[in-house]
Amino acid sequence: MQQVLGYSALKTGVAWLATSVTGLALAGPAQMLVTRASAKLVMAAGMVMVGGGIVWATQIHAHGTFWADLAGPLFVTGGCTLAFIPVSIGALAGVAGHDAGVASGLLNTSQQIGGAIGVAIASTVAATRTQALLSQGHATAVALTGGFQWALWVSGLTGLAAVPVTFLLIRRRELARAAATALQREAPVPRFRRLTA
Repeated sequence: MQQVLGYSALKTGVAWLATSVTGLALAGPAQMLVTRASAKLVMAAGMVMVGGGIVWATQIHAHGTFWADLAGPLFVTGGCTLAFIPVSIGALAGVAGHDAGVASGLLNTSQQIGGAIGVAIASTVAATRTQALLSQGHATAVALTGGFQWALWVSGLTGLAAVPVTFLLIRRRELARAAATALQREAPVPRFRRLTA
């Protein structure tokens, strides 16, 4: 946005709020769906939205505009909330209470490491493609856009590849148990139990 479309830092930040709007809108329904339906399906739906939104963003061109080219992909990728909530539940499924802190720490650390690796790969792909296009005589904005498109393809396809992994590797029993535990925590305590406690 800043390098190609010339957005200021403030305008770029405001534009990215589109993703946050979707994320906030889906946070409540995501939790409800995980505890009342299939955590695997919710997680898969989230990864479809993330991967699909990023792949959609590959269609952006150097002379694009926010509403015509960026808004749709940004709103769709906000569906990452549907993936994050089941991931947190799945990561702690089957973990004993006294190990929950360690498991939560490992989850956060793995997310940070995964994010750093993802950014490194996407940046390398984008920079390599941009340099190749510049050496062929393309304008800077076109070369940058071409580099970003390749990086977006890699990121989007990685997100979509997570969908079958969700169904193949995540154990349904443990997710069901974790979802049931979360539902019990949400359930109100009956009045007679409070009086006898």
